[in-house]
Amino acid sequence: MSNKKERIILAVIFAAAFLLRLLPALNVFDFPERFIRPDTATYLAPAQALLEGKFFGTGRAPGYIFLAAAAKYLLPGSDHVLLALTGVFLSTLTLLPVYGAAKELFGSRAGVIATGLFALNLTAIANAPLLLSDTFFSLFAAFQFYFFICFYRRKQNFYFALCILFAALGTLIRPINLPWIAPALVLLWMRPEMPWQTKLSNSLCALLITSAILLPWMARNAASGAPWCIDTNTGAMYHQNGAMILAEAKGTSYEEEKEKIRNEYIIFEKDAERFPDERSREAWKIARLRHVILSHPWIALKQHFNWHRILLPDAPTFFELTGLTKSDRGTMNVLVKHGLFAAIDHYFEGRWYLPALLLPLLAATGVIYLGVVLFLFRCLFHFRRRWYMWLLFLAFTEFYLFLPGPICAPRYQIPALPLMCVFAAGALILCMGKLRSLKHHRLHQQ
Repeated sequence: MSNKKERIILAVIFAAAFLLRLLPALNVFDFPERFIRPDTATYLAPAQALLEGKFFGTGRAPGYIFLAAAAKYLLPGSDHVLLALTGVFLSTLTLLPVYGAAKELFGSRAGVIATGLFALNLTAIANAPLLLSDTFFSLFAAFQFYFFICFYRRKQNFYFALCILFAALGTLIRPINLPWIAPALVLLWMRPEMPWQTKLSNSLCALLITSAILLPWMARNAASGAPWCIDTNTGAMYHQNGAMILAEAKGTSYEEEKEKIRNEYIIFEKDAERFPDERSREAWKIARLRHVILSHPWIALKQHFNWHRILLPDAPTFFELTGLTKSDRGTMNVLVKHGLFAAIDHYFEGRWYLPALLLPLLAATGVIYLGVVLFLFRCLFHFRRRWYMWLLFLAFTEFYLFLPGPICAPRYQIPALPLMCVFAAGALILCMGKLRSLKHHRLHQQ
């Protein structure tokens, strides 16, 4: 493929990606409420407090709050519009590191394919304009992946430092990224060709960068009565993941168990002496969640691997933004009790033609999943030469898919999509090469 032809194709892909993400976002002008989710207020309210010079709490990491504050400052009264359009731009921008990573690993043709797959991914399209932090964080996760691939291929320590820098900055958007330092160090030390002195210096550099970026914010939270943490949203997993585990253990519904747990929080008001600050309240919630998990370990582990809750393409969000469906209809309970097809029928009220309208985008998602499976199987058959690809998959995909736990949503897969698109592109390049070889062999035989 010539450079000129490649640039033209990439320009078309970027334009298509932008327009596909812009299409549902246009409704934000007339129906801004469609772009709001229950978590949205936990970002927008602190952003308003920040603009007013007030303390804006410890409930959320600051990254998206600062972005929302900037939108409120630049476009007062229409910040929802600016945030939605910013999400469209950021999601489109994510194609750059996806292309770069695929090109580094498999060549420019794979870069074009991987970019096209990400551009057509329904979950990335639907969630781009939502007033949530996922798309913003995923841009940093994509650059984090790209710079590590550059480090892997070029063996220059500078790229590892950039990878850690983006990982630490991403943690200030979504604290789920904080534990990623462990897989990063595993990936580093598993490089057999690298001297241990270089591995040690890179490890120290990683810890230094992470500490320099994260410790000031953690100290700020600790000084305000919270734990040493990025945010105090971790305790919310008790009434989320904990409720899901208890619902299966007791044979009840998620909403019922969630309400029971929320009612337990009245203890904070009844015993203010025991729970004077956020640190004590957070510790109590985490202790209760730990008790639930240890009481039902197999249910908790099984729910961590409920693939359909996170890997299903996010058609519901797409249709909710267009006004064709509505959320909060108890679909999660139907999914848990009666399975996938019953949940789809319940959510779309029997209108199966709606998801059928998105078949081209659903097909692109299917190509991504199939390509990843084929690529990993090939790496398994050539394990002695390709074992490191499995480590990359675990660090950059499985980490993000597994960590959220029983309560998860399709949007949680977005940080994992860059590697998935890259590996799928690699598999397609291999398949095309095999087909060309077979065709050449048959022509030669004739």
